Amino acid sequence: MNITTPNKKPDIKQLQSWVSEAHWASSTWRAESWQDCEMYDGAQWTDEEKEKATDAGVDPLVVNRTFPVVNLILGSQQINRIDIDAKGRTQADSEIAQVMTESIRFVLDQANGQFLISQAFKDAIIPGVGWLAAGLNADPREEQITVDQRDWKEVFWDPFASPWISPRSCRYVFHQRWMDLSDLQALFPEKTRGIQDVFNELTGKESGEWGAGYYDEATDVEEIKRTMAGSDWADADRKRVRPVELWYHTYEKAWFAMFPDGRTIEIRDDMPATAQLEIVQASQQVVSAVVRRMRVAVFLGELLLQDIPTPFPHDEFPFVPFVGYTDRYGFPYGVPRQIRDMDIEVNKRRSMALALLKSRRVLAESDVTSDSGGLQHLYEEANSLDGFIVVDPGKLDRIQIIEQQAPAPSQVALLQESEREIQELAGTNAEQLGYESNVTSGVALQKRMNQASTMTATLFGNLRRSLKLLGQQLEANIKGFWQGEKVLRVTDRLSGAERFVVLNQPIQMPNGMVAVKNNITQGKYDIVVTEAPKTDTVREQNLNLLQEVIRKSPPEVAPPLLSLAFELMDLPNKEILLTKLKPLLGQPIEDEDLSPQEVKAKALEQIQGQQEAQAQQAQLQQAMVELEMENKRLENEKLLAEIESIRARAGVEQKKVQVDEDKVKLDAYKTGFETQQKALQMPEPEVKQ
Repeated sequence: MNITTPNKKPDIKQLQSWVSEAHWASSTWRAESWQDCEMYDGAQWTDEEKEKATDAGVDPLVVNRTFPVVNLILGSQQINRIDIDAKGRTQADSEIAQVMTESIRFVLDQANGQFLISQAFKDAIIPGVGWLAAGLNADPREEQITVDQRDWKEVFWDPFASPWISPRSCRYVFHQRWMDLSDLQALFPEKTRGIQDVFNELTGKESGEWGAGYYDEATDVEEIKRTMAGSDWADADRKRVRPVELWYHTYEKAWFAMFPDGRTIEIRDDMPATAQLEIVQASQQVVSAVVRRMRVAVFLGELLLQDIPTPFPHDEFPFVPFVGYTDRYGFPYGVPRQIRDMDIEVNKRRSMALALLKSRRVLAESDVTSDSGGLQHLYEEANSLDGFIVVDPGKLDRIQIIEQQAPAPSQVALLQESEREIQELAGTNAEQLGYESNVTSGVALQKRMNQASTMTATLFGNLRRSLKLLGQQLEANIKGFWQGEKVLRVTDRLSGAERFVVLNQPIQMPNGMVAVKNNITQGKYDIVVTEAPKTDTVREQNLNLLQEVIRKSPPEVAPPLLSLAFELMDLPNKEILLTKLKPLLGQPIEDEDLSPQEVKAKALEQIQGQQEAQAQQAQLQQAMVELEMENKRLENEKLLAEIESIRARAGVEQKKVQVDEDKVKLDAYKTGFETQQKALQMPEPEVKQ
């Protein structure tokens, strides 16, 4: 459904009617949740039941089976922490998203957030609903953005909506707590006189008028803590009041600038004209719409103290619900609701069994004793540990004392069945509780523990939903209120070391422009929560996994894995040990003062340096190869030259031998010819040289 027309604010009568509606509609389930809290505390007998049991000779014992069952679930949450992380929508947002994650953790650390989350989860498990409020701290000495817990007995909401109080379906939510009259007057000094008049009127009202007759659990606590009387809205003796802080929404028309990266910026009337023009020119589209606006009204009786727009940058109810289970009517309830009857049965059967074991049945005739106490005294002495019975002479055989036997086997079986059903319905079997069981196989034991984890998976799923809502509100508040430069001290979740991150830090650029480093006010984020197993701690499981990987890894991979394994160990002075161990493992000592962006830049620089070194090494190897090839070529050329020289020398010698041979042949020819001429006596011919 699209709303196209703005609506008007409700008047004080409408606000009062919402308060009355919520009180009366939630009275039944709140009474049941209060009884669930009593079961956890051990108050499992009503005053009337105690009186009847005592009159019957039965001591009302309390065998609190609810306490260990609930504590096991609470302990699972304690040892398996779930972190809230911010993920960027775009590549640019991904870098600043790491800073947003650290900012959310910083706010939680400053507000003792993990403890408050555990307390809200405890309220979800026992009464069925708990509350946290992501708000602002008015004290400048404290962190501006904070997280507070709200008592489940003091928070009410639209009974026609889910306890998850989505503004899309929930009309209003209000917080109503006791506070000193002087504190309320200090908060609204301009209405001091009016507050005093309303206080005087409320303390003198008769039942039936507005402001009287609303008796709920928060009032019950006040009545137990004090014996003085007072109305449900004002305490005349201690001068305290219980005003209403009611959050509701209206619909108003607004203009928005849309950007391609998914950002949406509202163009508000209180913005400077130049800022509005810059936003419009840089945007992709400007649209108008009637949107939901959150408001808060504070009133006491018929006196309206304030009715203003929400101070937060989001239009959500500033309350984060932690819900256990919901019934068919949409009302919350916790774990004790399903096991309450079985626990009461265990109490009564155990009390009756003890009464039977220590009591005796006495049968006697009416005239067996002349003691002043009579038969009643005889009965009391027979049932005492050191009884002394005096009877008239000759009448001892007329008295019969019968010892009560142990409870019947069927009664014992029913008792054991009730205890087993408590474990099954709560999802905490004997194996998880550490009780003795008939399971001997390791595989069977693991299956039984996984079965119990499956039974409680809904509770931890609701916890993750609550933490996501908390993270979304913290992210909106951080973007809205952290406008200036801010330094965060961040504790590393892995090693426990501390480092500092500077947000919204102005940096002078080389071109003279000023840029903002770690600008937390920009970006679009998705809030996600980490998954955690419900058996052993995450750190122990990761450590076991690393140990297996180290055993199977090659030697060159083992040092960084071994360093990470030491970081996961819970050792005293772990940082000092790691500082001395990393150089031995060939690991660099990280600078803990670097921001995530600086760490990333340093890692990229190291990678680039490694790549450049590898390239230089490759070039050197290539040059060596080329040099070696050149040397081979020169050696080959030298060898070829030597071969040619040898060949040349061999050719000269061969020619000289040939000339000598020719000369010998010529000489032989001349000698033969001369001999022939002499024989013929012919003249000697000329021989040309």
